Amino acid sequence: MGIKNLNKLLSEEAPECMKMSPLKALNGRKIAIDASMSIYQFLIAVRQGGDANVHQQLTNEAGETTSHIQGMFNRTVRFLLEGIKPVYVFDGKPPSLKSGELLKRREKRAKAEADLKTAKEAGDAEEENKQNKRLVRAGTKENDDCKKLLRLMGCPVVEAPCEAEAQCAALCKQGKVYASATEDMDCLTFATPVLLRKMTFAKDAKSEIQVLEYAKAVKALNLTHDEFVDLCIMLGCDYCDSIGGVGPVTALKLIREHKCIENVLKWIKREGKKFKVPDSWLSKEEKEEEGEEEKKEGEEEKVEDEKVSEEKVSEEKPSAEADAENKSEDANTTTTTTTTTTTASAKPPSTTSSTSTVTPPKTTGAVKINMSEPVYIGARRLFKNHEVLEDQTLTWKECDGPGLTKFLVDEMGFNPDRIASGIDKIKKAYKTNSKPQMRMDSFFTVKKAPNADLLQKKRQAEKDKKKKGGNKKQKKGSFSRR
Repeated sequence: MGIKNLNKLLSEEAPECMKMSPLKALNGRKIAIDASMSIYQFLIAVRQGGDANVHQQLTNEAGETTSHIQGMFNRTVRFLLEGIKPVYVFDGKPPSLKSGELLKRREKRAKAEADLKTAKEAGDAEEENKQNKRLVRAGTKENDDCKKLLRLMGCPVVEAPCEAEAQCAALCKQGKVYASATEDMDCLTFATPVLLRKMTFAKDAKSEIQVLEYAKAVKALNLTHDEFVDLCIMLGCDYCDSIGGVGPVTALKLIREHKCIENVLKWIKREGKKFKVPDSWLSKEEKEEEGEEEKKEGEEEKVEDEKVSEEKVSEEKPSAEADAENKSEDANTTTTTTTTTTTASAKPPSTTSSTSTVTPPKTTGAVKINMSEPVYIGARRLFKNHEVLEDQTLTWKECDGPGLTKFLVDEMGFNPDRIASGIDKIKKAYKTNSKPQMRMDSFFTVKKAPNADLLQKKRQAEKDKKKKGGNKKQKKGSFSRR
């Protein structure tokens, strides 16, 4: 999922951090690619017969799915021919804080299975195709197939101990690669210097990809790295729920004003704002305090209800004469009432859904989870100190032609002529890319313009002026309609 609405927020508040660039501009670059994301895209996109309206994956004679293998092979050949050196990074174990997000995905999958069954019974081919896509997932076999393929092609494979996006960002920060390529915006939260999006969708050298630069993003937002991480958590990430009622613009405004989530929560409580703060965001002490307040409010309501009840009984109390005439009936009524009250009090107290809230399981890992602390603190720790591999050696080798032929033709049933052509292209690309070449930009040193800060302030002032003008115009229009 990544970070909700982060790309949209950056396009509005920090457009200078992003640009569109052709794939060929990456010639000579080493790129760390999120493998799981790529495999999923290939499983969705590569179909039998190429019919966009029918989601039928490619299979071999044994009935095994091969869509991901063909997609990975063709796309990697294209990257190599463009002079790109790809390194594919595979996910490891998910962090324990992600259990909530994984549960949501399982629930969505169960719903998709039910909707698929309904679509089949109704004969709705379009809805059936839609639900089939939602049920696609890259499992262990698909990952292992692609690892074997890439190693035979001579591309380095990195198996991350945890999240692939964090490992890609680490390789980029270590200077091992130029950029991280994934659709997940949380790679930017892990502070990758350069993030590439839409790269695995590129069909040719002219296809444009989105390039985002972390340093320009935080500078344009006027945030520190710590503040940017807190902003991303408030926007919504895979590790915890977000504050209800707080949108992207409000989240940015609150972080700019209060600097951290703790101060934002204090402000919400102090000002009595009606934002819905998740229970998991509260500390143990705050939960106990909130419980005491709810208990006190409940007792006050109970006393008030009893007072009203007594007043009502007093108004409806019968006279002494009527009481004497109906003594027998009153005695029976009293007995019945007593019995009913006793039975009710004997029942166990009812439990509501709020008391049975499932807390994330306590597990061990690189980032220790303290169950007494708010969940956003654990999420913050994951973004800042994620478990990654250090000192990773990346080596591109000449492809194993016989091995590729055996795997792709003999085992997977691919066309031998096409595979032979692909192998020739890989060998040609390896010879070209292995020669010591220098990119044109390596001959120059990029210097900051003397008036860069002044121009930045001027652009920001114009942007603010434009926003204010738009608001005034909107208000004026609404007044005239009255």
